[in-house]
Amino acid sequence: MCRYVWMIFLGILLIYCVPIAHSQLESIDIGDAVNIPGSTEFKNGVYTIVGGGSDIWDAADGFRFVYTKISGDFEAMVHQISIELKNEWAKAGIHARQDVDPGSPNAQVIVTGGGGGGCQITWRSAKAGISEEFLDVAPGNWKDIECWLKLTRKDDEFHGYISRDKKDWSDLKSTTVKMPKTILVGLAVCGMNQPGKWVCDNFTITQDGKLVFPGVAVESAGKISVTWGIIKQN
Repeated sequence: MCRYVWMIFLGILLIYCVPIAHSQLESIDIGDAVNIPGSTEFKNGVYTIVGGGSDIWDAADGFRFVYTKISGDFEAMVHQISIELKNEWAKAGIHARQDVDPGSPNAQVIVTGGGGGGCQITWRSAKAGISEEFLDVAPGNWKDIECWLKLTRKDDEFHGYISRDKKDWSDLKSTTVKMPKTILVGLAVCGMNQPGKWVCDNFTITQDGKLVFPGVAVESAGKISVTWGIIKQN
C-alpha cells in the first residue's frame, strides 16, 4: 500500500515538476555591429558580453543582442557587475524588440557611458521610425557601480526601473510601443563603433510571478534546480 501511494505521489511530482523546455539564448550582432563582431560568454553564472555597433537609436540599430522569445506580459531583471563604455552614449541593458531587423520597434532600460543622466528608458514606436527617450530621470554614476535593471511589459506599456540594491527602485518612467504578443527579450550592448563590455548575472524573466527564464529542471535526485540554457552564437 505504501509503495502504491508513493508511486502516485511520484507521478504527481513529475507532472508538476517536469522541466519546462530548457531555455536557450540566441546571441547575434544586429545591423552594422557585424563590422565589429561582438561576443557572448556565460561562465559560472556570469555573462560577459562585448558589443560594437553604431547605436541603438534613430531609425536603425547596431548592437550585440543576447535574447530569447517571450510571449505576453513579463518582468525582466538583471544585475550589473561591471561595465566598460568609452563613449558617453554607449549603452548596455535589458532590451525588448519586435524582431532582429535593425529598424524594429523596441523598448529598453539601459546604463550609459554618462549620457542622459547615466541611465534611461528609450524606445522606437514604429519600424524605421524615430527613437525617443526620457532624460535625467534618475541621474547617477550607474556605470561605476553594481546595480539592478528591470524592464516590464503590460500589454503595450513598457516600464523601466533601476536600483542600487534590488530593494529601492528608481522609476525611469514608461512608454507605449505596440508590438506583437511574442517578441524578443534579452541583453543588449552597444559600444558606439568600438567594443563595449558588460559583465552581469542573475538575468531572469518572470510572468505572473513564475520564472520562465532561465528554465526549471528536475535533477536526477528529484531536486528542482535552475538550468541556464545554452547560448547559441551567430
